[in-house]
Amino acid sequence: MERLIDELLDRHGTNLRDEPGIGPIAAAILLCEVGDPTRFDRESKFARWCGTGVVALSSGKGAGDPVKHRLDFTGNRHINSVLHIASVTQQRTQPEAVAYLARKAGEGKTRREARRAHKRQLANRVIRRTWRDETARKQPFALAA
Repeated sequence: MERLIDELLDRHGTNLRDEPGIGPIAAAILLCEVGDPTRFDRESKFARWCGTGVVALSSGKGAGDPVKHRLDFTGNRHINSVLHIASVTQQRTQPEAVAYLARKAGEGKTRREARRAHKRQLANRVIRRTWRDETARKQPFALAA
């Protein structure tokens, strides 16, 4: 089944599987759930839709901006789950992810807050990849001379 999905993804022309932690099944889930990626005109809209956008934790009283944020418990739980699995996988295998999470911990963030920030970063990379794929798919094929 995974081999068949891999072939379908190749025909679709996606490069989502190039993102560490996103395999054929996760890429298929992303494509099916997102549909047309151009409906999201900004990364923040995609992040909000998939539940990785930040939500202020403060009551809004007092001066200044909120200091703490939490995960948005609304949004597409399937996509959020895929991003969580990719984040955990990257933490285990990718030095860049380890450094990012360590940097967030050094900024005083809890493990949960650091994970939220990493999932948001992943969401941004995923939507950018899908936008590029969609643009490439819409380009007319150049005939070889």
